[in-house]
Amino acid sequence: MLRRSRTGVIHLALIAFAIALVARAAYVGLWEGRTWAAHAAREHQTAVAPAAARGPILDAAGRPLAISRSLVHLAVAPGEIHDRAVLSRALTRAGVDAPWVRLATDPHRRWIDLPTRVLPGDAAAAAAIRGVYVTPVAERIALDPGGVAAITGHVGPGGNGIDGLEAGLDSVLRGDPGSGVVLHDALGRPLESPSAPASNGRAGDAVVLTINDALQEICERALADAVLRMGASGGDVVVLDPHDGAILALASRRRTFGGDAATTLTEPYEPGSTMKPFIAAGLLGHDLVAPADVVDTHLGKLTINGRTITDEHRQASMTLRDVIRLSSNVGIAQFSERLSPRQEYEALRDAGFGSPTGVPFPGEAAGTLPDPPHWSKQTPVSLAIGYEVAVTPLQMALAYAAIANGGELLEPVLVREIRRPDGSVVYRRQRRVVRRLMTVEIARQLREMLIATVANGTASEADLPSYIVAGKTGTARRTEYGAGYGRNEYNASFVGLFPGRDPQYVILVKLDDPSGSYYAAKTAAPLFKVILESALAARDASLDRAVLAADRRPSATVPDEGTSLSVAPAVAPADTAGVLDSIRTASATGQSTVVPVDRPLAVAVRAAQTTVVVPDLRGWTLRAAVHALHRAGLEVQLTTAPRGTTDPAPGTTVRTGTVVRLGDGA
Repeated sequence: MLRRSRTGVIHLALIAFAIALVARAAYVGLWEGRTWAAHAAREHQTAVAPAAARGPILDAAGRPLAISRSLVHLAVAPGEIHDRAVLSRALTRAGVDAPWVRLATDPHRRWIDLPTRVLPGDAAAAAAIRGVYVTPVAERIALDPGGVAAITGHVGPGGNGIDGLEAGLDSVLRGDPGSGVVLHDALGRPLESPSAPASNGRAGDAVVLTINDALQEICERALADAVLRMGASGGDVVVLDPHDGAILALASRRRTFGGDAATTLTEPYEPGSTMKPFIAAGLLGHDLVAPADVVDTHLGKLTINGRTITDEHRQASMTLRDVIRLSSNVGIAQFSERLSPRQEYEALRDAGFGSPTGVPFPGEAAGTLPDPPHWSKQTPVSLAIGYEVAVTPLQMALAYAAIANGGELLEPVLVREIRRPDGSVVYRRQRRVVRRLMTVEIARQLREMLIATVANGTASEADLPSYIVAGKTGTARRTEYGAGYGRNEYNASFVGLFPGRDPQYVILVKLDDPSGSYYAAKTAAPLFKVILESALAARDASLDRAVLAADRRPSATVPDEGTSLSVAPAVAPADTAGVLDSIRTASATGQSTVVPVDRPLAVAVRAAQTTVVVPDLRGWTLRAAVHALHRAGLEVQLTTAPRGTTDPAPGTTVRTGTVVRLGDGA
């Protein structure tokens, strides 16, 4: 009886144990199933999101200004390394510094993040070793380390833009990251998941700027030389196409910043006498004055509301034309009294002062323009001579562009196009008019006044023997933060139109606190002339030389275009296959390439004509099509579009040097 009882107890215990196992298994499998499945996935799977290649930033001709290259970041778990000598040699070949190699092979360390980023090919041997973990990263490279880099901006460690256009256009440039799953076997080795293979995502779009590389280099070199030679604390240069608002060059330099900066967009200044033409435009627009009207200039000295105004050129009276030509403070102050406060304010506000221009650059300054309720008794006169108002160099250049183009204030264009990685254009900026600032006739009258200013006025140092030039000087005292105007500190500026009657350029130059002579006529105007003469000598400086002939002075002789530049050697026809390979390689990476097929002929074509018609190349072989485009003075970028198609389309008139996207697809 006792034996039977013991057997029953054992059976009951076994049954209870079985029930407990089943209950536990049911609880784990049903109640906690998702938790344990997720834990298993974390142990054996790793979600990856490969960073998409960041789109390049290109200049107007398609040359890269900022590109990305693929690198890898290495990390080592020393406890997993079997052969430390092999790892040491592999890391040394990859370019890792010796102290970090010693740390990576130290068995007492658990994990080492190597600070060096290396090329994938250099890291291949190390990446094959168990215990070395590889993470793909991208590095942004500015191919032009000068002033353009301050405009294009920089990319942070996370791959996002942190300033400049890199930040302003980050959503366009960064693309869409990839996704996928990597499996790990029992030894921790990575295996691609058959159900969720990694995808590289979509690369970022390419951003094409309006910056002309030749002009940009000219402006940067001339500005750096002038700042050094004149002992200035800094300076700015802006070059615009006044007909469509395209920004062709932006150069800035500051000693305190250690070099280049984007101060053409971010640092307002009091413009001085360069403001006078817009007061004149307001007077002419309201029919309050005619160019030949005379005003008493009191021999160059006048006190208004307790403020004494003086002139450099002292005369008893002047016409409005002479007030602009000789930059008379007394004269413009006398004329400006005919404007009501509202009329004077609107004349300057409508010129774009006091409002940002809208370029896609974070931190662009709006400048300052006080509205009439906040004016003092001296404000109307101060505004007329360019004080109590602050403008950026870009704002002032755009306002003068309205004088150059017949009276239209334009939105500035810095981004010309945005292209997909396959070369297709998804955005192309069109000319946009903000408002009509003045009539065509008033703009013509102002241009004639500015031509006289250069020919026999305050800006004679900017004159050229070969072409008619228009422009206006401005010299204004500099303010010190929190301390008012500095003693003997000035901003010297000049805004020029070239050529004078049908301008293709608006060039603003400004020098901050030059030593010695601080007058703009002796500092900024000569800098303008240096830039302009260099642009005329350059081959690809966005000048229509056929139009220039109308503004050439009689009997003037002008050097042939590009005579000061060296010409690349010709590529023989037998080398065409190599040329096409070069174009394909550059086009595949989203870059354009300039490959001079029969280069002397291309240069001769460019010197003879500045605009060409894009030919119809449908049905042509690729080799013949490339030859035809280069012979026309055009540059080539291959795309995946149908064979023989072009962008711009056949029949479009373009300037020589334009990049034509030629289809090489099926």
